[in-house]
Amino acid sequence: MQHHTSFTHEPNRQAALDALARVDPAVYSKSRNFLNGAVTGLSPWITHGFLSLREAARLLMEKHRLAFEDKLIFEFAWREFFKHVHGELGNQIFSDIRQPVWPGRYKQALPDDIRAGRTGIQAIDEGVRLLYETGYLHNHVRMWIASYVVHLRKVHWKVGADWMYSHLLDGDLASNHLSWQWVAGTFSHKPYVFNAGNVQKYAPRWDCSDTAIDTTYEDLENIARSKHEVRQEPDVPEPGICEPTVFALEHLLPVSDLNHKTIDLRSQAGVEATAKIIGNFRKARLVHPWDLRSCFELKQEGELRVGVFDAAFHAEHRWNKARWAFVQEAMEQGCDQMWIVDTGDVALCATMLRLFTQTNAAFEMRETLNPGYSLMQRCLPLSWLADERLLPNPVRFQQSFSRFYREATGMAGSLQEAVHGDILIE
Repeated sequence: MQHHTSFTHEPNRQAALDALARVDPAVYSKSRNFLNGAVTGLSPWITHGFLSLREAARLLMEKHRLAFEDKLIFEFAWREFFKHVHGELGNQIFSDIRQPVWPGRYKQALPDDIRAGRTGIQAIDEGVRLLYETGYLHNHVRMWIASYVVHLRKVHWKVGADWMYSHLLDGDLASNHLSWQWVAGTFSHKPYVFNAGNVQKYAPRWDCSDTAIDTTYEDLENIARSKHEVRQEPDVPEPGICEPTVFALEHLLPVSDLNHKTIDLRSQAGVEATAKIIGNFRKARLVHPWDLRSCFELKQEGELRVGVFDAAFHAEHRWNKARWAFVQEAMEQGCDQMWIVDTGDVALCATMLRLFTQTNAAFEMRETLNPGYSLMQRCLPLSWLADERLLPNPVRFQQSFSRFYREATGMAGSLQEAVHGDILIE
């Protein structure tokens, strides 16, 4: 079986389409749970909008027979479910949805040995190494790391979720943070635990015998539900792995180093100068970091295409240099300008909204649930472009994936109708 854990993710649409063309849903279904299984590696391109789930399903159906019962479509739907939950709960996804499985106080800092990949448990340490080196992890490895961090080391799930998100090339706030909550038991009915036997089955090259996880599931669940905490394994060699630096927008793009395409709209002078420029265009098409397919679409006459970054979002949710490069390279290829705004500066946003409304240009941006970016209308006279879904979004909140999938697929009728029907665009 070929090893599929390492992927090269180039920040362009053709690379996404080439990767999709290599996907075999039947092989995926049989091997996806194994570390060397035929996982798709599509998630960074899907997260950043080079490729939508609906388009991916449509293109796959041109070569393969697929239905809602297929595992690949089932996994695609998990992402839609997390978006459904995020849309309903908003920023509540960053807090416990259910009561924790243990009533004590979880740590609010990640231990140094975890950050450095020096726990002495190979599944954790190798997972941390892969996270830092590639920005991509097999889903099993994500769950193992989350389970170890929360249940065995007693670290609050959000601490771990924020850390992992900052290094993932495919980091999606809803998928990542709700998955950590699912593992923690605050978005599920029980804690997710794993043991050395589970690692041996799905990642046999990682030997976790004679470690804290070399015990029964019952023992591990008892630890999860108690104050008992495991520690770093003994005699772990120095120095470990160096964690890449993560950046807010200011640290990555200091004003002195901004390229000629980038305009800083965090000052009134910048806003006034840009408003004069906008008056020369019929439309400003804004492209946020989760809509990068738009960088590669044909421009209309009189259109200014603008990549946009929100300083307020990136102060809260930082990225490492590789992810910044992934997004910036696409924007530099396909955008005329890149704007830095701050949706947290309400007064300046009001000025910006007034001046940009007076230009009479049309402003368009794709819908997003990402905090800050979802508030961009306070800064700009936006018309929102509908996000593209694979499945209809149930009107009533569905708190479990099984209920969501049953409701959404029932609304769609069939996968063929879901892929080609107009009902799915909201």
